[in-house]
Amino acid sequence: MVGSEAIVVEQLTKRYGELVAVDHVSFTVREGEVFSLLGPNGAGKTTTVEMLECLRTPDSGDAYIKGLSIRDPSNVQRIKKLIGVLPQEFNAVENLSIYENVELAAAAKQSKDVKEVLDALGLWDIRGRMFGKLSGGLKRKVGIAMALVGNPEIVFLDEPTTGLDPQARRETWLYIKRLKQSGVTVVLTTHYMEEAEKLSDHVTIIVKGRIAVQGEVKQLINQHGEKAKLLFEELDDHVQNVLKEKGYEANVRGHVIVKIEKESDLYDVLSILRETGSDAYPEIRRAGLEDVFLKVIGSKLSETGELI
Repeated sequence: MVGSEAIVVEQLTKRYGELVAVDHVSFTVREGEVFSLLGPNGAGKTTTVEMLECLRTPDSGDAYIKGLSIRDPSNVQRIKKLIGVLPQEFNAVENLSIYENVELAAAAKQSKDVKEVLDALGLWDIRGRMFGKLSGGLKRKVGIAMALVGNPEIVFLDEPTTGLDPQARRETWLYIKRLKQSGVTVVLTTHYMEEAEKLSDHVTIIVKGRIAVQGEVKQLINQHGEKAKLLFEELDDHVQNVLKEKGYEANVRGHVIVKIEKESDLYDVLSILRETGSDAYPEIRRAGLEDVFLKVIGSKLSETGELI
C-alpha cells in the first residue's frame, strides 16, 4: 500500500568544477512504491542516488529520508540504518562464500535473516560457493541479498539485473514486486526500459543533470509515446515510399518501424500492403517507456545506457 512520503528531494544540486552533474532536481518517492530514476550514462542518476545514500554531499538543495535531512551530519547514521544499498560498482570479499559475505552485511545491521534472504533470491543451495568464482550475474544477486538483509525500509538498487540471464532477471523482478507488497520502498535505476515499465509506479527521467519528465508510467506513455508501432523485419523500398506518401513515416532501426496513432491507421497500412502486393506482415507493438525516451531525449537508448 503506497502511503506518505519516504523520500522528498528539493532542488538538489551537485557540481564538479564547472560541470553541474545534478541541477536543481526535485521529486518525491512515496512509501511502499517502486520509483525508477532513468536516463543515459552521465545523466546524473548515480550522483543523485549517492547523495540520498549520504555518500556525497550536495552543494545546494536538500533531501529528506523519512523526514531526516541528508545535510544534517547527525542524521547520517540514522539514515543508513533505514536503507539498503546495491551500488552500481558492487563487490564483496572474493575469498569468502556467498553465505559469509551476506552474514557480514547482516552483522553490520544486527540482523539474523540471512537464510530468508538467500532463500528468496535462490542462493541458499549454493551458499557455500566462493564469491570470487561466481559469474557476474550471481555476484549481482549476492549484492541484492547484502542490500536487503536487515529488513531496510528503503532499498536503493542501482542496475540490479545487469549480467543476469532472462530467467534470473524475471525472478529478480518477482522478488522486487514482493518487496513492494511487504511495504518496502524501492528506488531503482536501470537501463532496461522493460524492467522499469513492469516494476515502477513512478518514473523520473533525468538528462544532463536535469529532470526531463516525471510521472506515473502509464501517464508518461500516454503523454509522450505513440499509440502503437508496426515492426517489419524488412520492407521493400517502394512500399516504404508509398507509406511515406500516405503520411506514415517508416524509420529503420534494425527493423522497419511504422508509427500509428489510431486503430484505423492499422487497417490503412494493411490496405497499402495489399495494394502494393507486399507479403510483409507486421508485429504490432504498443507504446512503452522506450518510446518516451525516443520522443523526450530524441535518441535511442542502448542496453548499456548510451544514447545512439
